[in-house]
Amino acid sequence: GFFAVGVPKSAFCSIDVTTRCNLRCKHCYFFEQGYADERELAVDDWIRKLEALTRQAGLRRYFAFQCSWVGGEPLLRPELIERGRRFFPYNIVVTNGLLELPSWPDVHYFVSIDGTEEAHEAVRGVPGSYRRVKRHACRPDLDVMVTMCINRLNAHTVEEVIAEWDATPVSHIAFEFHTPIRGLAGDDDLWLDPAARDRVLEVILALKDVYGSFILPPARTYRLMQSGACGAVTAACPYARIAPAFGPDGEIKRPCMLGPKADCARCGCIVPFVTRAQFDRRLILEDLWRGLRG
Repeated sequence: GFFAVGVPKSAFCSIDVTTRCNLRCKHCYFFEQGYADERELAVDDWIRKLEALTRQAGLRRYFAFQCSWVGGEPLLRPELIERGRRFFPYNIVVTNGLLELPSWPDVHYFVSIDGTEEAHEAVRGVPGSYRRVKRHACRPDLDVMVTMCINRLNAHTVEEVIAEWDATPVSHIAFEFHTPIRGLAGDDDLWLDPAARDRVLEVILALKDVYGSFILPPARTYRLMQSGACGAVTAACPYARIAPAFGPDGEIKRPCMLGPKADCARCGCIVPFVTRAQFDRRLILEDLWRGLRG
């Protein structure tokens, strides 16, 4: 349907479930946004807000087709997701994996990792966290994908990470790159310059030929992230245009879930690229032609 008619406004949204987190990762954008604990909207107030947004959607039936439940660490406040996910046909919970995943069969879990065990714990600063995350993520009864944010501390581990997680029950793996946050001390040290990023993307694209659909999203997304193409995507971010991002206080934050301090010119978040790749008819047809020729 999206291929035929394009992407409607509010096809997607994100909700910051909580201001709290059980980690303080070196690359995290969230705590630079200045949310205080008391700015969490109460669960009952969230439900009333989602009911009102759904009524406003009218014949569309849903305010948004897909909701990404983020944070903070969203599983620190599972009652909001438990009650709120019924408002959306498709729900994604983005979690750091330190907490056991609730047995929600209709939810798609994105469990974030930061490389191999050594690199992961260098970024997160919690000894033993990697094995804990891996134990929670390896749930054959749930739909779990792992996601890796690539930075200077872990870029060398990509191939090893893919091989390790391919041997587990997780369904897929996906990659994005660190987005610098203005004013965050030491943050630029994590950012990969365009040439370094291109080298990593070449590795991912080559490994996608080996591992196939275990590596998501489609190859055209990673081609859009290369230095010759990425600027055109981030300059007119498709996700920011169609996907409202709600802060933990229930208010819209701009330009996107990364908040106002994100350096959009150096964006490495996969979301704008996968949005463009999913719904750009020309890119989709080019990929189909590649497949036919291959």
